[in-house]
Parts: sequence; C-alpha cells; structure tokens
Amino acid sequence: MSAGALRTQCERPLHGWNTGKSRGQTELSRKFPLETQNKIDFDGCSVLVAVFSRRKPSRTCLADIEQYFRQPPPQFLDLELAVCWVLECLLKDDNYPSGLLQKLMREEPRLRLSETVLQQALDFLEQQGLISTYTKRCPSRGRPRRMLHLMPVARGQAEKLMTPWHSWLESHRLALG
Repeated sequence: MSAGALRTQCERPLHGWNTGKSRGQTELSRKFPLETQNKIDFDGCSVLVAVFSRRKPSRTCLADIEQYFRQPPPQFLDLELAVCWVLECLLKDDNYPSGLLQKLMREEPRLRLSETVLQQALDFLEQQGLISTYTKRCPSRGRPRRMLHLMPVARGQAEKLMTPWHSWLESHRLALG
C-alpha cells in the first residue's frame, strides 16, 4: 500500500465518528462528556477515540481543585457501611435490593453503593442468619420481587450498630458538604 493511500485510509473517521480537529473533538466530547479522548495509533493510523477509563482527568489549574472541594465526588460505601445501611432500612420495613439502592440515592445523595457491594452485604447478613428472603408479587410488575426481612432475633444487634452508623453518617455529611 502506498503512503498516500495509507494516509487517506487513516484520515477516515473510526466507526463513523467525525474526528476532525475542532468540530470532531467537540462532537466526541458531547457524545462522551465524562470520558477521556485520546489519539490512538492503529497500525500507523492516528484516530481520536473516546477511551473509557476510571482514571480521572488531570486538574489543569488551582481553580479546578477548588471546584473539587465545592462539589466533592460521591463516596462509595464499603462492605461494613453497606451492612449498616441495609440494617437501618430493614429495621424500618422489609425492602428489596434495588429499592435499597434507590432509597440511598434519595436520602443520602452524596453516598453511593455498588450493586456488587450490596450483594456482598446481603450475602453476609444471610450467612449470619440475620436476614431472610421471600418473594412478593407486585401487580404492576411481571415477576415477583425478592424481599428482604430482618429476623426478629437480629433486631437488638442491628439497633446496637445504629449509633456508630449514624455517627459516621453525620461526620461525613459535614465533610461532604
């Protein structure tokens, strides 16, 4: 293949994206506002693509760092904190796993809980014999929900954990603004 043919082939957008200098980068950033955009070399061809990465974009000035403190990122709960959240919810009423996630987003908007950690917390509580599950049919839903129930023998232990849990919550509300 000649150098001219290779250059022509390399200038074509990847997967139909317009990868022109300014307009293409703007279009790409609108499609993927939270992703980093890098030029990647594919067999001698440079193409601008969205790279999905957990790495945060670097801060370009002190004002960016100041903005970080004005609007801190959400804090993800670890296993111990997730167990406390689940127990707090189940002390009030039976619930289902995705309902617990929705309730956390509604009541504690600065906190997050991954489905993986939630499932680990539920498995832990079930292995300890502190919760049980049952199915409940919902008229507006096709399949039954897996409901979670706090065992009566676990209430005292769960209530004992609420003091340190609420203390942690209060201290993090102040820290997260």
